[in-house]
Amino acid sequence: MNTNNLQRMLYCSLLILFTSCFAYAAEPDVKAPTQVIYSLFSGTITLDKNQLILHHCTLGKDPYLLEFNHAQDEKRIRTLLQQESNFWLNLRASAYLKNEKRYLSVDGIAEIHPKESCHLSKLLSDLNKSLNIKLTNRE
Repeated sequence: MNTNNLQRMLYCSLLILFTSCFAYAAEPDVKAPTQVIYSLFSGTITLDKNQLILHHCTLGKDPYLLEFNHAQDEKRIRTLLQQESNFWLNLRASAYLKNEKRYLSVDGIAEIHPKESCHLSKLLSDLNKSLNIKLTNRE
């Protein structure tokens, strides 16, 4: 082999060696799963077309469609609705918006308050009834 061919092969080998680091298939970045942050959502529950809905304890009573991470939580709420319709609860959940509707991804039930309502309008209505009963008893 002549010296020119040997030099050419050496240069080609070096060129391949130096450029190969730019041509390797990079491994995709493996991202750690994003951690879901849960908050507490207080409200009363209603059932509409087999869909559980939380009515948030605010003046607007914002409705949230409920989706459950654990089937036993959904079962517990459905059972409670059949036994006692007057209650409110705190749910550990994450809110999101889909098709302009509010949803809660429920991770658990934090507290249940039976025979109570967290809505101001219900409290004022009950207070008004109580005052009317007291006034009619005085007359």
